[in-house]
Amino acid sequence: MMEYSLLNKTELRLTDIYLNDCDLSLIADTVANVLQLPREKVFVIDVRDDHIALDLLVQSMSADQFVGKKEKLLQAVGTLPGVQLGPDVDIHSEGVLGMIALSPLKGKQVVEKTIQMSDEMQKRIRRRVKVFPTGFEVAQGMIEDTNTPFLTERFTEAGFKVQTHRPLADDVDEIAGALRQAIDSGFGWILTTGGVGAEDKDCTVEALLKVCPDAATPYIVKFTAGHGRHVKEGIRIGVAKEGLSYLITLPGPNDEVRLCADILMANMDLEPEAEELAEQIAECLRNRWLQTVGSHRHAHHHHHGAHHHGGHGKKSL
Repeated sequence: MMEYSLLNKTELRLTDIYLNDCDLSLIADTVANVLQLPREKVFVIDVRDDHIALDLLVQSMSADQFVGKKEKLLQAVGTLPGVQLGPDVDIHSEGVLGMIALSPLKGKQVVEKTIQMSDEMQKRIRRRVKVFPTGFEVAQGMIEDTNTPFLTERFTEAGFKVQTHRPLADDVDEIAGALRQAIDSGFGWILTTGGVGAEDKDCTVEALLKVCPDAATPYIVKFTAGHGRHVKEGIRIGVAKEGLSYLITLPGPNDEVRLCADILMANMDLEPEAEELAEQIAECLRNRWLQTVGSHRHAHHHHHGAHHHGGHGKKSL
């Protein structure tokens, strides 16, 4: 059932109602009962000559609890001892709770329309993509960013709306801020490229974890930390799901981004769990790693290569 956030407008006022030696807790009980709320969530907060006000201590309610419930509520309160309803008795509320006054039929139509709007909004968000290249070399124009044009074309062809961004610096706070903003702006797929390597400048996964602490971050390959330029245990990617948004930190090399894009395309309409999607991407990159550099790397004592992974564009491993 449709859940409505009450947005802190939680007051109900009953007007043209007169009390005479009435037990206020009975009124609160009755209102709680009609609105299917726990008794301790409903309080009478104000009593005047011809009206009373109640407060509901809840953040959200499902539509069937309150939409179109006016007649039922007034009827129930009107039968209590010491309560007299006048000819113009009514219920008033600001915001969403005002839907209590709709007729049941009108209420049903409004709820259906809201559900439809909500579904449409969710569909729209799921078709919006934001691409963030990262890295000093890209920002300075030292390396051509071939990833952003590729991802833009690939997603656009598949019917997505793609928005790109200037390259982000190798800075945890800057990247984390950009990711947060993209979630708030309603992008369903938020992608970074580059900065997943084992050097100290590589920080996209760390930025993702700052925004989504429970992100899945499987390793592609592990090193001995502190060997050569490697200050981290290895190369890993990150995938998180925050509301309707997937956040994914992709590697830098263009051929790897292309492999990852195939996996993303296959998952676009499946709404996978973050762990599941992360594992698919990681497995694909591990296989590629083994085919292209695994044997070569063992012979060279892990002393180069991760650098390429943090990088971008036309370099390949």
